[in-house]
Amino acid sequence: MKKKFSLLIALMPLVSLIALAPLAAKAQDEAQTEFERAWYDTCYQKKDVEKCYQQTKELLEKYPKSTYRPNAEGKIKVYDQNKAWEKFQAAFDAYYKQPPQDAAKLEALFAAGDAFLQVEPDRQAPSHLYAIGQMALAGHQASISRIYDKLDKVKDYVEQSMKAFESAQASEKTKKDFDLYVTPLKDLVMANGAQFLGFRLIETKGDANQAIEYLTQATQVKGKDGVGWKDPNNYWLRSTIYSAQYTELKKPYDAMTEEQKGREAGKEILKKVNELLDTKLIPEWARVLPTANNPNAKPYYDAVKPQFDILWKFRTDAPDKAADYVKNYASDPTIGNVPVPAKPDDASSLNGSVPT
Repeated sequence: MKKKFSLLIALMPLVSLIALAPLAAKAQDEAQTEFERAWYDTCYQKKDVEKCYQQTKELLEKYPKSTYRPNAEGKIKVYDQNKAWEKFQAAFDAYYKQPPQDAAKLEALFAAGDAFLQVEPDRQAPSHLYAIGQMALAGHQASISRIYDKLDKVKDYVEQSMKAFESAQASEKTKKDFDLYVTPLKDLVMANGAQFLGFRLIETKGDANQAIEYLTQATQVKGKDGVGWKDPNNYWLRSTIYSAQYTELKKPYDAMTEEQKGREAGKEILKKVNELLDTKLIPEWARVLPTANNPNAKPYYDAVKPQFDILWKFRTDAPDKAADYVKNYASDPTIGNVPVPAKPDDASSLNGSVPT
């Protein structure tokens, strides 16, 4: 009898737990329902963004199986994207609107941009394209302006942006934002990106032919306000390559005596020098002059004009024909080389020199 009584005693807590389980589950359901009701009121009725964000995180933590989970996750994503976008815009404004521009502000812009790209990984999203495009353009501008020297870091942003913009396509859902943010940037990204890649190779003494290809690619963009095809910097940068080639090519000629210059070896070198001038350097400088037609581009004009005049006189001995020659490139500097009305090759020494 005692054994049976003891067994009944032992079973009583188990029976109590079974009876209490539905009550606990019911209380849990009521607490979840109450929390979800309060969350909905905050997020959808009162639209308190900050409080909604905190309650949404709590909802996902406390009730991961809530039927509102997809909505909650969407709220978190939108909030994180908006905050990252605000920080990117603040860094963008600090760099461009709060002079002076410097490397520290550019690094802050890059950091804010990277943070936004992490929460908006869709490379076809207009906001993603806008951010990576602006990062590439800021890096290009800072590098050309000599205020930032991490060229490989800029190269990474430039290549990412060019690849993204090249394949970018608007959907019905994104067409409005695409037209607003992406389309105006595309020509700038493709032209200035290619220009930067050419500039970087010149700066790092890389493949000169590859640099020329990049710069030519930049001129093939016929953007608004002359972006690409009428940007004097493209032709100036190409001319620096031809100028360096000219300087190297004429070194052995300069080292010759007057007697040696008149011999076959001297004449052969001079012929090659003249060919480079007629087919590369003089036409390239003739492209710089008409495109450097605004105050910001005046340094290009001032640097080229005296040197162009020296070489034009050397090759043609007809200064009066120079202006008409330059006009050939005024309306479209991307046209093929116009023949230089050069005088016949001779063995005279070179008059003047071109800075590298």
